This record gives sequence, C-alpha cells and structure tokens, in this order.
Amino acid sequence: MENALRPYPGRFAHGVNVGDWYCCWNLALAGRLWSPDFAALTDPGLAAAHQPLRDVPIHVLRTTGVPLGVPTPRATWYVWAAAWVRRGGHGGIGTEDPKWLPRAELDQILRLGDIELAFEEARRSLLPDGASRLASLYLADDSDVGRAHIRVMLGSDILILRVTIPLALRVSRVDTKWFDLYCHDPKPEYIENYWLSRPFDPETPTWEYLVDGMIEVDDPDGLAHIRDYGAHRFIGQQNA
Repeated sequence: MENALRPYPGRFAHGVNVGDWYCCWNLALAGRLWSPDFAALTDPGLAAAHQPLRDVPIHVLRTTGVPLGVPTPRATWYVWAAAWVRRGGHGGIGTEDPKWLPRAELDQILRLGDIELAFEEARRSLLPDGASRLASLYLADDSDVGRAHIRVMLGSDILILRVTIPLALRVSRVDTKWFDLYCHDPKPEYIENYWLSRPFDPETPTWEYLVDGMIEVDDPDGLAHIRDYGAHRFIGQQNA
C-alpha cells in the first residue's frame, strides 16, 4: 500500500552543489526539489515513463541498473554505473575524448554499488514502507551539528540551505554513522541499526533524513545565491 501524502514537521538543512545546473535550475524556478517518485505523481508524462526504483528486483538493479524515469544522482553513480562495470563496461568522464577511469576507481564504483544494494535489499525486509537511499533527497537537522554533518559528507564548499518538507510520501530518519561503519566493516547488524533508526551515539546522533517527497527552500539569502550564481545560468550559452 502506498503511503499517504503528508507534511513532515520541522526545519532542515540541505546541501547544494552550485555547479549542478539541474538542481539549481529547479531551485531558481520554484524554490523546490522533488524526489523522482513524488515528481511522477504530479507529471503524467513522467509517470508514463517512470518505474519506481523501490519496485525493481535487486538482481535487476545489480545486472541492468536504473530503470526508465528520472534517477537520483546516487542511483546513477552507485547502481547504473556499477551495473555497467559488472557487464564489462569502461567508465569515463566526458563524451568527446573521454578520460577513462583507472581500474582502482572502477573497483571503488563496484564496491559502493554493492554497499548501496545491500542497504536497499535490507530496507525492503526491515522497513518496506521506508524511503530508499536510492530514490530520496537527503537532509540533516538545521543545527550546527546538522550543517557540520553535511559538510563532512559533501565538502566544505557546498551551499547549505534551510528547507522544509511540505509534502512527502515517506521520510526515514537514520543515523549516518551506521552506514559509514558498514563501509569499513560490513557487518549486517550495522545495516539493521541504520534502518531501525537506532542512534549510534544517543548523546550526539548524526541523523540524516531520506525524503521521498518535496522539499521547499526557507532561506531567502541562500535562494538568491542560487539564482545569482547557480550553474543553470550558463545553459545554452555554449551554443550562443
């Protein structure tokens, strides 16, 4: 059964790469971002071509990759790219005179792809109605701790926006530390603790919120920065 649309209370922080034209374009136009499944609810054209990743069998994700629709960057890099490498494909950057990735980087793509699929497979058992890591927007608490958490994950140059969640199909609050621990020591109990929303340290949890829904910017200065400096401003200039 699908979850009902509802708001999720609170104010949160979301990290944005100002060099990501697609993200900046949506924020500049509407001040909002949408997860793929939520976007398909409001766009009949997209809905006709979209298959929710959460419904795709794990073995298909492992061997074929991302289904039709609008994948998140995480799904593209950690599912599609890993499936491509497993099939013997060569990864590279650029379309003209591409820079081919060395074997060590291809192995890293495979390792991260395997980790993401392990978490997705466990979610379907432990938290079947929860948000998928591969089809969600990522938020943290709008606090000094939450903003530091985003910088650790995404880098110090990231723009952090204050946002709300006006509507969502599902939101899962999980502690990132369990994911980080699994990356270094793949124990099944770390995945279980992650999806069961257990804090790694009850005194200082590092919550991340997986949002399968819509987020809205509540940060006039941050939104103005996106509109003034975001990469979307350069769309079409290369052909001018």
